[in-house]
Amino acid sequence: MNAVVVYESHWGNTAAVARAIAEGIGPDARALTTDEATGPAIAGASLIVAGAPLMMFGLPGERAMTGLQKAADSASPPPDLAHPSLRAWLADLPSGRGVAAAFETRLRWSPGGATGTIERGLETAGYRRVAKAQRFVVTGQQGPLREGELERAREWGRELAVAAGTERSTP
Repeated sequence: MNAVVVYESHWGNTAAVARAIAEGIGPDARALTTDEATGPAIAGASLIVAGAPLMMFGLPGERAMTGLQKAADSASPPPDLAHPSLRAWLADLPSGRGVAAAFETRLRWSPGGATGTIERGLETAGYRRVAKAQRFVVTGQQGPLREGELERAREWGRELAVAAGTERSTP
């Protein structure tokens, strides 16, 4: 199965979840930043899993990125702003055929969500949702992840591999 897990991560938490999901899917799955997940890297993907942190009640956009840029000088460690946002990646995602799933990292009590916007972007590009979106919890804005979240991400990756395999084998 050609599976790609695409992520936006500022302090490494979403990246760690993406890598754990890819591990769960299997040895051929790759976790890629938004700037790595272009052209040949996603061409022919039968499963795309996409995730980002929840910020300002939703999927980060220009306003959230501007706020992070302003805070970068005083934050320790500073956020990683070297990659395009997942929102921008979704807007440029070429049409494809396959299945998809979405995830987000968030504080436990955060209102709003990013996964609905991610799912709509994947659907617009032609990918059908294969599983319910997942939310992985961080204990603070910069993390770390709540205990057990990486194991849960790996298990979800295994479930996605089964669901995507079943979806592909159905006429």
